[in-house]
Amino acid sequence: MSQSGQPLRVYTLDGLAPEVRAVAFAKTSRSPEPFDVIARELTETDSSRFHEKWVVGYGHSSVAEHAVLSIAIENLSILAAKAVEENRLSSFTEKSTRYQVMRPENYYTPPELETEPEYRETVASLYSTYTELLPRAVEFCESKYGSPESRRAGLNPAGKACDAVRGLLPASAKTNLGWTVNARSLRHAIVKLRSHPLAEMRELGDALESVCERVTPTLLRHTGASPYLRGWRESAAGEASGPAPRGIDTGSGPRETSDGEPPLVRLVSYDSEGERRVAESVLFSSFGCSYDEAVDRVSRMGDSEVGVLLKGALRGIGGHEAPVREFESTAYVFEIVCDFGAYRDVQRHRMTTQIAQPLTCELGYSIPSDASAAGIAERMRGELERARESWRRLASVDRRAAQYAVPLAFRRRFTMAMNYREAYVLVRLRSRVQGHESYRRIAWAIRDEIARVHPALGTSIPTDREIVAESVMEGKV
Repeated sequence: MSQSGQPLRVYTLDGLAPEVRAVAFAKTSRSPEPFDVIARELTETDSSRFHEKWVVGYGHSSVAEHAVLSIAIENLSILAAKAVEENRLSSFTEKSTRYQVMRPENYYTPPELETEPEYRETVASLYSTYTELLPRAVEFCESKYGSPESRRAGLNPAGKACDAVRGLLPASAKTNLGWTVNARSLRHAIVKLRSHPLAEMRELGDALESVCERVTPTLLRHTGASPYLRGWRESAAGEASGPAPRGIDTGSGPRETSDGEPPLVRLVSYDSEGERRVAESVLFSSFGCSYDEAVDRVSRMGDSEVGVLLKGALRGIGGHEAPVREFESTAYVFEIVCDFGAYRDVQRHRMTTQIAQPLTCELGYSIPSDASAAGIAERMRGELERARESWRRLASVDRRAAQYAVPLAFRRRFTMAMNYREAYVLVRLRSRVQGHESYRRIAWAIRDEIARVHPALGTSIPTDREIVAESVMEGKV
């Protein structure tokens, strides 16, 4: 193969401090030397001076994105893990409640409730019931999912058993979190944690700053608490006119859900011309025309023609691929009410914009259908009712801290805004037969809501729902 100019080189810069790597990449804009040559000429002192001048002094913060840290966080609460995972430009791996049995003694006690014996009694009772019911769930799930056919479909009996009882785990249960993040995003995350109203988050922010400044000392400046982040809610509330919203009553159905009842998923905002917006982007990128020309051409197409165009642009997409960026041209906002366990899973789709309300026991709880079939639903329901009464008393002491006593079965209300491309990825991943029934139903409902308003786009999102329905009828699952 003929070649002109210098040959292609692809390599990694190993063994360098994150701040040195960041400078090596930053200097390529002004230096003709290869990256490895630039790096050999750098010291950590040189790198610190560079960052002091360009990142801190002149505000070129994008340079800090080249300094990447891998942070291990152990024994933080599930509630705190969710606060960390709100940071979009990061990669996370968290201890699984599906593949690990949680230890009863390993939970967080917030200082706000340290003197409340009911808090420890509530958590201990939840763990006791969790430990008591898990063997019965294992026995049932082994009989239901232990066949060779089910295992070949990716169904894990032990994991399904843990899924059946995970709703009894409190938000205070301690977990481990692996976090890969660049220094720019890390600085913002530390500021948010230090500005948080709960002590555990502030303590975590302090610990992160202390540990990570040893690795990227120059890039973690200005990490103190933000007065804005601490007070924006109160400031907004003070400016709001009219009577305060009722807050608790949502019209989201019964406070206690029947076994296996689907979560509430409601499409609250979308562009009625969304399919045409995507079609315009497809034509714009494919035919080299101006955007006005693409708009004009689509305006002369019927709905069926637009649908054919969109399905053609999705034809041949692989099982691990996302649609092309042209499909980001329309977006949706969903209001979702689901159990906190399911929220933990869908929250991982960080390219969506998620606005969550505080965790409470006011929106009812969900009990998996496997728990009912295993004969443990009534026992779970009794424990969850006791936990709700305890939460109410603890909330009268400190409503924010009382979140730690809320079991994962209780429902949380939040919104998710996403473009079609992200919706496609979310639905395809979260509808898989291996997943927990709660978030699978969220995925199905999102697809159905999109199909209701944008038929060509919605019906183009693949799910496992039809395959699973056939398997159940045939006794395979």
